[in-house]
Amino acid sequence: MPSKKPESESIESTIQSVEIAKIRMDGGTQPRAKLFEEVVADYAEDMKQGAIFPPVIIYFDGKEYWLADGFHRVRAKEAIRAKEVTAEVHLGTQRDAVLYAVGANAVHGLRRTNADKRRAVIRLLRDQEWSRWSDREISRRCGVSNSFVGDVRKELSVIGQHMDSYRKESELDPAIRLAQRGGTVYEIDTTGIRKGSQVEDKKPKRRRTKKKPATPKPKREQLKKVEKGDIWRLGKSHYLFCGDPSSKKFLKYIPSDIALMLYFPQNDEDLTSDVLFSARSTLIFHTSYGDDFHLETLRSIAESCLSGTTDADDPVVMINLIDPSLFILIEELECPCYCAEPDPKRCSDALTAWSITNQPSKKL
Repeated sequence: MPSKKPESESIESTIQSVEIAKIRMDGGTQPRAKLFEEVVADYAEDMKQGAIFPPVIIYFDGKEYWLADGFHRVRAKEAIRAKEVTAEVHLGTQRDAVLYAVGANAVHGLRRTNADKRRAVIRLLRDQEWSRWSDREISRRCGVSNSFVGDVRKELSVIGQHMDSYRKESELDPAIRLAQRGGTVYEIDTTGIRKGSQVEDKKPKRRRTKKKPATPKPKREQLKKVEKGDIWRLGKSHYLFCGDPSSKKFLKYIPSDIALMLYFPQNDEDLTSDVLFSARSTLIFHTSYGDDFHLETLRSIAESCLSGTTDADDPVVMINLIDPSLFILIEELECPCYCAEPDPKRCSDALTAWSITNQPSKKL
């Protein structure tokens, strides 16, 4: 099971023992949609029998050790109560670790699932810098096909266009992609590629007709009326309650084991409230900017927290739905979500945003 080497030959690495307690695994460097407990158990049993595993891959920024490859091996070490793990340590940042991680296991180790590949591609496409890379560059980094990246980019683009009514336009031109060749990074304008021979054939009506099904706009009749006390099921695994999170009607849906709680206090007084649920991790986010706060920043924070603290199928509880599109983000990371939002208008906005997933939303 040979280790993948860093692209830059100038990056020095050393083999050393690293204390597991010092290793950061919460920086969005986990490339898999979920860890497999049976694999962890098998590795742990082999380790007990004296099996020698390849070093895990870690990036050290001078302060933190970021795990980039070897999550199953580290968990197995923890299972047998080991204090250290052998690691190939590279000098680099958390972002260097992420770039390594998205391509890890492409040619060795436990085979990646389609969900793993999708998670890796989305990780780059949702980053302000990396999303500007060409499909070819992202596919090379993630070890997937160009068409796979293109399909995922198109899906995210449709979501972004649909949510424009809820956020400000990005300052970056989405038509500009970054590519790398011969060690040089340069920009490519993909406008002509996306629009084909727009200047020559001059048939804008026909092109608009073709594009319309791919980027549907919310119609008035699509808006669903939500009232206090309503509970809606979104897709197969998400629940939206319009009301107080302490309501027994909402609490009966909450699972006993909560991986992550997202709590968005709406005012300073809420900050003094007791945390309603016991979760393995909690993000409490409050801003005095209110509705004027840039939602792209919030989504980046929420995504980092979700990807760094949860695996697929881990339950997430959300108190107050500050951003109508958060359900879509959580769905992409394959986590069931239980949300309480007291404002019917915000709940209605969430249902409208959810409609672009082509999954049902049903009042229970």
